[in-house]
Amino acid sequence: MKKIISVLLIITMIAALSAALIACTPREEVLKLYMPGEYIDEDIFEEFEAWYSEQTGKNVKVKIKTFDSVEAVQRQVEVRKADYDLLCPSDYMIEYLVKNELVQKVDKTVIDIAADGLFKEQYLETTKTFDPTLEYAVPYMYGTLGIVYDITKTNKKITSWESLYGDEFDGHRSIKDSIRDAYASVCLYNAASSLKDLEGKAKKEAVQAVFEDTSAATVAKAKETLLPLTESDSAVWDVDNVKFDMAAAGSASSKKSASSDVAVALMWSCDAGYVMNNYEDANGKEHEGNRNLWYVVPEEGGNVYIDAFVISKYAVNTEAANYFLKFLCLKDTAMKNSVYAGAVSPVAAAYDALYEEYNDPENEMLKGVDAEWRAMFLETMFPSETTLDRCGVMRDFGKEGQKAVADMWSSIQ
Repeated sequence: MKKIISVLLIITMIAALSAALIACTPREEVLKLYMPGEYIDEDIFEEFEAWYSEQTGKNVKVKIKTFDSVEAVQRQVEVRKADYDLLCPSDYMIEYLVKNELVQKVDKTVIDIAADGLFKEQYLETTKTFDPTLEYAVPYMYGTLGIVYDITKTNKKITSWESLYGDEFDGHRSIKDSIRDAYASVCLYNAASSLKDLEGKAKKEAVQAVFEDTSAATVAKAKETLLPLTESDSAVWDVDNVKFDMAAAGSASSKKSASSDVAVALMWSCDAGYVMNNYEDANGKEHEGNRNLWYVVPEEGGNVYIDAFVISKYAVNTEAANYFLKFLCLKDTAMKNSVYAGAVSPVAAAYDALYEEYNDPENEMLKGVDAEWRAMFLETMFPSETTLDRCGVMRDFGKEGQKAVADMWSSIQ
């Protein structure tokens, strides 16, 4: 016991010393990141610090703070004028930040976002929906929004939003406590009859129209569907914990929680991929992945998102920020972050290498898994054209649309 206490004391002292050293470091030698949790391999920070010194002859220390909701970025930058250099929000929030001049242009002499072959073309085109001139946002990860389900609880494959918003899994479902994700998914559910028979370009355009619809009738219908799910035990509302609870379900060490009995959940593909294979929980403890979890972009439609880094209007260390963006786009760095985050980088060199690695029959991570599960996992990581054709992109709603949806959301809380 004394040894354990001593080790814990040493770890605590090291952590405190590290924090103290950063606190004493001149601000121009600190790079401050604000981004989602469990989304970057922090081992790359020391690698970047050494690389940056080689590139510029200057010193830098990376400091990170995480958020659970993309909307937190708007509050921190627009309201608080918070002291961050780099932000990592999603597409629609970046569109808002660019429109409101809350971000700075990337230094093209350090990294040119539009450089030929740097990013996969299909995801660069998606980036143009919120950064048309490719001057502000450096794509970090892409993914989709869909449904994760535990097939031992559903006893069947899930294909539709009906499984989440219908009655079949009442009391055994989880909806992301995130305004844009919940609104987008429930609108797709409500528009199912007009979407189900469409294909290709017509499907993609119809889904995109759903994503941009903030009309009074659509908002009212969304409220009508969501409100009953907040007034009972019909659904667990959660942002991040449900992925760990679903992954741990049935294990000897799992603890009973509100989301332990969840069968279906609204989830990003990156979170699904994160817990399907070996992962660290919120406390840094390692676990085996849960291969009973499956992921699907429902047949009615889904969301393809791009999370990207932007330089805050209030950034202090813009030079290090630009070099960090370049570092993230190096093949090895992008691959490390992809594997850690359970997602895939749109950096072309990393994407191609990961695609080849994941499709290798001898890949250790996927060796011995059921062929059908393997195919599902690869589709989760590398969505096909068929899947992307039924995916829309979240856009900035504008002042009136944002207020309408925000008011609806407040009324059901």
